[in-house]
Amino acid sequence: HCPHPYLPRTLSGRLARAGLDVEANWVMPILNAAFHPDTFSNRIIDLIAAYVAGRRGVSAADAQAWAEDLRGCGRAGDYFFSLNRYVFQARKP
Repeated sequence: HCPHPYLPRTLSGRLARAGLDVEANWVMPILNAAFHPDTFSNRIIDLIAAYVAGRRGVSAADAQAWAEDLRGCGRAGDYFFSLNRYVFQARKP
């Protein structure tokens, strides 16, 4: 699913070896400290559950139980989601 899980760690070097000047890099976090229907994390729960069902021994029932557990955490006020996205700015000299 993720062809380059360590890409952020190696991307600056890859860009430089390709002849580009790396000018900047930064992180753009997504933080959902509470469960809400309009949050990024809520919107991807079903997408993730559908993707993992049937893979590596995860049944559809297990995936749905995981999704419902997350929603239950949200109802109980015990929900937290954080995802970092990495941005690299490079230019051709």
